Amino acid sequence: MSRPGLSITACLNEISDRLNEAAAVAKAALVCAEAGAEREAIRIAMDLDVPLSEANMLHAAACLIGRIERTADTRGGPTPAE
Repeated sequence: MSRPGLSITACLNEISDRLNEAAAVAKAALVCAEAGAEREAIRIAMDLDVPLSEANMLHAAACLIGRIERTADTRGGPTPAE
C-alpha cells in the first residue's frame, strides 16, 4: 500500500515545482539586470532562497527514502511505501 507524500516520485515532483519557481524568479531578476535595474534584480534574486532551500531539503528526503528502501530490500523488511 502506498502512503501519499512519502515516495521518491512525490519528492521529485515537488523538487521540479520548486525549481520551476526558482527559474521564474531568476528570469525575472535577469530581465531587471539586463534593463539596468541591478538593485531590483538583487532584491528579486534574494527570493531564490526559499524555493532552492526547499528543493535541497526535498532532494535530501528523496535520497533518505532511497537509502531506507535499499536497506529494507537487503534486510527483507517493509519499505516506506508499504
